[in-house]
Amino acid sequence: MTTAGALRNVVVRKSVRLFLLGVPTIAGLVFAVSPPAKASVPVYVKEAYASYRVGAPTIGLYDPVQQTTDGRLIIQSFTSAGHLLLMFNADTSKCVAASNSGDLAVVHPCNGGSGVVWIPHTGPDGVSCEFESQKFDNKYLAGDGSNGDQFHVKGLGASGWYYQFRILNQNGTEVRSCPPS
Repeated sequence: MTTAGALRNVVVRKSVRLFLLGVPTIAGLVFAVSPPAKASVPVYVKEAYASYRVGAPTIGLYDPVQQTTDGRLIIQSFTSAGHLLLMFNADTSKCVAASNSGDLAVVHPCNGGSGVVWIPHTGPDGVSCEFESQKFDNKYLAGDGSNGDQFHVKGLGASGWYYQFRILNQNGTEVRSCPPS
């Protein structure tokens, strides 16, 4: 091998080695800067014009989602379409869902469970959220403002029902307005 050929082999090998050493570092930097998979920190979801939070005494499958004073921590996990899952922080495999009949709010499995996807809309006050069922057109998560009653899924405007919700941090302070719809 000539001196020029040997020198070319050394330069090419060193360049490849340096490139390969840099790839994991660059990929690691890109990964470290990337945001989490569109999930938020645990929050409370509270009726905007009543005193009750989205809760459930138990989160077994098909158990009722009820209006409670303490509520359950919820993780809002956004889909690629900007819709969301309301996952229970205590068991993220279970979500707030519209029942199969489309009338009540119940616990369903998050992975493919029926009625678990909600479309967030900013409420008429410009701050609160209204959660429309993706499965049942023009039906929204609604509470009647009574402690212990089950949340329902209703068409907007039904008399005696609250459709607007606020997002609270774990200390009970409002943290942000509704995610954009």
